[in-house]
Amino acid sequence: MQEEVKKHTKKIYKTMTNKEHTLGEKSKEIIMEIFIIVFAVTLSIWLHSWSEHRHQQEEVAVFLGNLKNDIKNDIKNIDIEKKGYQNSNKGYEKILALTTLQLDSIYKSKNVVDFPIYSHGQIMSIGNYEGFKSSGKIGYIEDEKLKQKILNYYQIYLPAVNEVNKIYNDFLFKCFDKMIENADKPEEKMYADPKFKKTIEFLVKLGKNNIRVYDQNTKPEAYELIKEIDNELQK
Repeated sequence: MQEEVKKHTKKIYKTMTNKEHTLGEKSKEIIMEIFIIVFAVTLSIWLHSWSEHRHQQEEVAVFLGNLKNDIKNDIKNIDIEKKGYQNSNKGYEKILALTTLQLDSIYKSKNVVDFPIYSHGQIMSIGNYEGFKSSGKIGYIEDEKLKQKILNYYQIYLPAVNEVNKIYNDFLFKCFDKMIENADKPEEKMYADPKFKKTIEFLVKLGKNNIRVYDQNTKPEAYELIKEIDNELQK
């Protein structure tokens, strides 16, 4: 492009210094050369912008494809965690239903009460999102509705999952603390203790609340986001 501009600039100069042409002829030739230069530069800029835009949208398509896979894995992991909460809650509810006489009978027969332990960790995938965002490429997504849904999912719904899981884990460790505090007492006394039972009751409530967060907030948003991504990739 620079060579083309130089070539036509030289023509303009030659035209201006050509003594054989009239002023009118020079003006026509100069205007024509200027038009050619402006057209060539404009076309070059447009082609460069078009190429850059196409490259950006190719990056977006790859990102959205990876994001879709991440969200599908999120849904699978949520279902695994949900099942973990449900199984734990069943175990805790069995403990809460045991009477003092039943507890005495269990331990007199040399059996034990099974206390479910299911710690919930990081289950959501954020690597692809964080990498794309940190590179400043989120703005490449032209569909504002889709972009907002992605931001909401990763900045609101996923942190909510991690937060409720953390609260649950913290309360689970409080149960462990109470077990340690009562290590010098028979287990049947600990399980019959009203304070310990109340702690387990709260643990069950937290588990049910976290299942509600999964089912009513995170999963519907995940499915909706997958739908929006599919619509975008099919354009």
